[in-house]
Amino acid sequence: MSRLTLTLALTLPLALVSQATLAQDTPDGRWHGGLSVAGAFASGNTSSRTLAANADASLATAQDKISLYGIANYGRNKADGVDTTTADLLRVGGRYDFNLGPQWFSFGAAEGETNKAGGVRNRYNLTGGVGYHLLKNDANSWDVFGGLGYTATQFTDGSDANGVQVLLGEESSHKVSESTSLKQRLVYYPSGGDLGDRATFDAGLATTISGAWTLNAGLSSRYSSRVPVGTKKTDNLLTVGFGYKF
Repeated sequence: MSRLTLTLALTLPLALVSQATLAQDTPDGRWHGGLSVAGAFASGNTSSRTLAANADASLATAQDKISLYGIANYGRNKADGVDTTTADLLRVGGRYDFNLGPQWFSFGAAEGETNKAGGVRNRYNLTGGVGYHLLKNDANSWDVFGGLGYTATQFTDGSDANGVQVLLGEESSHKVSESTSLKQRLVYYPSGGDLGDRATFDAGLATTISGAWTLNAGLSSRYSSRVPVGTKKTDNLLTVGFGYKF
């Protein structure tokens, strides 16, 4: 698993670009978002190839917001005649937020994922709940939220886990300067029977370098108490990359 983490950190900057260039939340009724593509190829004593693509978009009004996202990572490495898949992640999802008042909002979300190199053959997740705006102005926002979700997971070792999980989380965005923004999100899923505990943390920094082009840096951490034998419970990913927003 350490090889997977290192490979992703060095060659797949898009896993966190989605956090650094998340679609703007401007409530103008128009779509905003970001696109990014990356790849790396090497040959010699060892050969490798990696490809990655990311997209996210959101449409916000004074009453509600729709958010969509997708991430795809693929990597192969060949050394000493052995061809190994180092990354084959595909994740797509969406979320709908509805404002219940100036401070409270409700949400519903769906996500699908496959990550065989990380031990997950497929995972589907449906969630819903309520949230509260602790802080919301032109420069900063900070929300807390909680609810329930149903998760169905099939692991690469042939086992599976299905059930209901509570979710608790917080997220914030900050306009550091006219050209730089910072976003972070923490979500915790307490133990749900065979599902075990799960936690995710994402943080991203984006700086405009020219027009709509941005330079991005991000940190992502994933924890799961249940993983196939031989797979580590925690993955950390540090990334640097370029993006384009609209």
